[in-house]
Amino acid sequence: AGARADARERGGADAVSVDRKAAARERFHGLENWLAPSFRRDLRELCEDGVRLDVRQSVRHGVFSTCCALDAGLTPAEKRRLVEVAVAEANGRIAVSVAPGAVPFDEVVELSRHAADAGASHLHLAYPQAFQPRSNDELVGYVRRVADASPLSICLTATDRTAFHALHPSGVPLDALERLADHPAIVALQLGSLDAGLVLECCERLGDRLAIGTPHLSLLPILAAEFRVRWSGPWPVEAVQSPERPHAVEFVRRLAAGDVEAAMRGYWSMAPALGAAARVAQSFAHTGAQHWPLVKYQQWLSGGNGGMTRQPVMRMFQREMQAIRGGLAAVGVTCGDDDGAFFTGRAGASA
Repeated sequence: AGARADARERGGADAVSVDRKAAARERFHGLENWLAPSFRRDLRELCEDGVRLDVRQSVRHGVFSTCCALDAGLTPAEKRRLVEVAVAEANGRIAVSVAPGAVPFDEVVELSRHAADAGASHLHLAYPQAFQPRSNDELVGYVRRVADASPLSICLTATDRTAFHALHPSGVPLDALERLADHPAIVALQLGSLDAGLVLECCERLGDRLAIGTPHLSLLPILAAEFRVRWSGPWPVEAVQSPERPHAVEFVRRLAAGDVEAAMRGYWSMAPALGAAARVAQSFAHTGAQHWPLVKYQQWLSGGNGGMTRQPVMRMFQREMQAIRGGLAAVGVTCGDDDGAFFTGRAGASA
């Protein structure tokens, strides 16, 4: 309560704050996927046709937003261009967000301003690799600087991978997040943890002010029932569905509508694909890095562009490809193309 009173004294609960947070609650409904960059065959340039294809596929999949992965081997100019192409192709049909990654303050602000000018919706904030705050005040000060300078609405992340254990035993700085929750630009929180105690405390302390979501579908039945959580992402939604068989999209839609019985039937029907994706992710999830070629492969199987991303990048193994393909086939999603065609990409094959 004291933290909220302090925020109100700073003007954090003014009409602008209420409007932005209310708009986020309306917008953050459903699933958000990744938009990883597509490149030409020699990986020297963006393949804009491939980017546009993936945006169109995102619309077909039924997501509410696609998140531009700006930390996937792009130059500064390419980062700006990826957002421009994505927003133009989306054309208001879905939102476009940006994830700058663990880059310095100045770069986050520059990218957010350019993304806002292009028409992007929100920013998923990460912390610079060398940033190790010694107090909640230091962390709050940094995030407020970003939020004050960014014209985009901001989604924070609650995950123990940030490892701020000096601020809280969980690694997630709960007191700092509560102080930040009233800032007018901070509108959402992604729960990246499976720790039940941490998830519960985040929802109870922050759920009245932030649109809370999680990439973990297994948490959604409880969170939707108890805390009205309505969104999930960003993650490769295409790992468990296709545009013709939108299992995950329908699952979240039914939960939001209160039709839990139908939602759970849908959950168990996509369980083979969800399990396959989870087993593959276990080999690299502890690194805290995204496996961009795997994301592209998951999207390619149901019609996305595919294609490799630049080094440094995790290696694609045939066993991973077989597991993902098998999981999707088990839920009615098949791809007739040979895996070899993935590596050049659909639009990149002639580029």
